[in-house]
Amino acid sequence: MFPTEQHSSSPLSLDDLETGLLKLQLGEVDHRSFWNENIEAFRQTVLVAIRETADALRSPGISPVWRNELEAQLESLVEYVELADRYAERRDFSRPAASVHPSARPLIH
Repeated sequence: MFPTEQHSSSPLSLDDLETGLLKLQLGEVDHRSFWNENIEAFRQTVLVAIRETADALRSPGISPVWRNELEAQLESLVEYVELADRYAERRDFSRPAASVHPSARPLIH
C-alpha cells in the first residue's frame, strides 16, 4: 500500500505514486498484491492527468511544441487507463465467486 492511507478510488498524490513505483522497482512489495490494492487509485490518478492535459490543450496560447508534447502524453495516458481497466477486469474475473449460504438462495417451487 502507498504510505498515506486513502480510499482506493481516490487519486494518488505525486509523492504516493513515486513512492509506490519506487517500491515496485526495488522489489520491496509483491507486484500482484500491490496492483490488486492500488489499481483503482492508479486509474483515478490517470483520469485526473487526462483531464488536466486536455484542459492544457484547450489553451489558445499553447505553443506548437508543447501541443505536440501534450498530445503524445495524452495518448499514453489513455493507454494507461486501458491497461488499468484490463488489469482490473482480469483480476475480478480470476477471483473465486463468493460462496452463498444455502438459506440465502431463492426457493424454487
